[in-house]
Amino acid sequence: MHDSVYEMAGDDPRLAKLLRASLTKLAAGPDGRLKELADGVLGGHVDLRQAAMSDAYSDELGAAFGRFWSHYEQLDQRERDELVGQTEQQLDNLLDEPRPS
Repeated sequence: MHDSVYEMAGDDPRLAKLLRASLTKLAAGPDGRLKELADGVLGGHVDLRQAAMSDAYSDELGAAFGRFWSHYEQLDQRERDELVGQTEQQLDNLLDEPRPS
């Protein structure tokens, strides 16, 4: 994995593990450009920060964020709170440990 992932995670092993899991999921997915980005970062050939800011991937990243934001905006506050709680639980499960207090 490219060193930029660890730098972006601030040397926090939990965040680095989450970024690796996210990149692995993207690498296994159907989206050609995001798959290419993830494969490059996981293979140590692509700097994650530079790739995320690059025009080469901006359309795909923007579209993915747009889909998320459209969904999020339709949620009421209770649903947003539930989503946050579910996400925190999934993160704890993924990382095999609760977040630090």
